[in-house]
Order: sequence, then C-alpha cells, then structure tokens
Amino acid sequence: MKGRRWNTVKWLAVIVVVVLMAGAAVWWSRAGGVDVSVGFDRRIELTSQEVRRIERIGQWEFLSMPSEVVADTLRKGFFSDDRLVVIYSGVPRIGIDMARVEDGWAAVRGDTVSLRLPAVHLLDKDFIDEARMRVFYESGKWSNQDRMSLYGQAYRKMLRQALTPSNLRRAEANARGQFTALFRALGFQKVEVTFVP
Repeated sequence: MKGRRWNTVKWLAVIVVVVLMAGAAVWWSRAGGVDVSVGFDRRIELTSQEVRRIERIGQWEFLSMPSEVVADTLRKGFFSDDRLVVIYSGVPRIGIDMARVEDGWAAVRGDTVSLRLPAVHLLDKDFIDEARMRVFYESGKWSNQDRMSLYGQAYRKMLRQALTPSNLRRAEANARGQFTALFRALGFQKVEVTFVP
C-alpha cells in the first residue's frame, strides 16, 4: 500500500513539473522571449575540384553538320577530255576545347557565376570520311597528286558550308544553353557566358 502511494506521488510530481514548464514556455513567448528563425546562406561555393572536372571534359561538341559535297576536275586533251567526279562525305563538328580556357574562367559572385569561354571553333580538322568517298565519274588516268587536289577542293567546300556565321551563332547558343543548365544544376541562379577569341 505504501509503495503504491509513493508511485502516485511521483507521477503527480512529474505532471506538475510538465504543466509548470508548459506555462513558463507560453509566458516567455508572449513576453518577447528569444526569437528563433531559420535562414539560408545563399552563397554558393565553386570548388577547384568541380572546375577541374569540367575542364577535363576536353572537347565539347555543340553543333555537328553531316555534309556531302561533289568535287570534280577536268583535263582537256587533244583527242578527248578526261574528267573525275568524286562525292565526299564528312561531319564537321563545332564546339569548345576546354584545354583552351584561361585561369579564372569561372568567377562566382553570390548566386551568379560568370564564365569566360574560348570562342567556338572547328574541333577536328580530319572530318572527311575517306571510307565513304564515292567516285561518281572517272575517265582517263589520274595521279595521286590529282586526287589529293580534288580532296582539298572538297575539304574547302565542306568547310565553307560548315563555318558560316549562322552555324557559329547556333553553336554558341547551344554552348550557352548547356553551360547554363550545368551551372544551374550546381545551384547558381544566374549564369553569364562570354566567348573570348
């Protein structure tokens, strides 16, 4: 009987303490006690490891243009003319080589990152696929030098078609979009991209 009374007294004491603590908390909050608020630090850090990881991407392609051109040559003869017509295929690719970025190419100010990227350019000079070259018409005999000259003609023609101001602008727009998406995924609200020659 004595043990049961002691347990009841303990429970009553615990209840009184809890009620007193709850009352004190209410009084304190109304009397202008401690103001508790939660805030967020909006500064974003860009570590050198992240910068190096982006640089290690290497060549980053932003526009490729499958192309097919016809190159021909004519050699006048005394009795007949010789002619060679060849169809060349290739894929010129325009992009950025991350090995060409300068130190400090990514600068952070609060939630904004400013990127100074090298201008878009032709990534690979060997873009003609010689395995897909087709001789359309051939009459007479042609030397290797003649064929190399024809190859050069096709190369220049394909290059003119690929490196137009319009294609370079499209490649820049694609680069700007992809870099913006990448850095927004890293937490930046604003991404400013500048291309330097």
